[in-house]
Amino acid sequence: MFSESGSFSEPGFVQCDGFEIDLAGTETRDFTVFFDDTGQVVKVIIRGRVTETSTNSVTGKTVVNSGVFQDFFTRIDGTDEFTHTVSGYDFQGKVDDRGPLVFQDVGRKVFVIDPETGEETLVSRTGHSTLPEGPEAEAVFCAALS
Repeated sequence: MFSESGSFSEPGFVQCDGFEIDLAGTETRDFTVFFDDTGQVVKVIIRGRVTETSTNSVTGKTVVNSGVFQDFFTRIDGTDEFTHTVSGYDFQGKVDDRGPLVFQDVGRKVFVIDPETGEETLVSRTGHSTLPEGPEAEAVFCAALS
């Protein structure tokens, strides 16, 4: 088991009509790795906690996203492929950290990871989300910070 924590920033994270969204945050992740008898990784569990602040570059309006979640990477028997399951509060964004909830992604999502490209394909979802998958999510962020 090991842990990592740190901070990050990404100016111009999203381009909106008339403004950019700057992103800054902190995260802590605890990792547990499981091996089989031959030393191959069969499962990785990551317990994460993240706080991100998205800021409208023109008005200074902010949305604070808090996430508390677990990522499970599990080898598919007999293959080099893994599934990736995310469970918990992946996203929960509020205006200025105390205002109304403007987006959330809560529940469980399961992806299959392509071993050649590393790309993930969503195969199931339970829970509640106001965030679409992929680039359509940017419109939600832009609307929240308009």
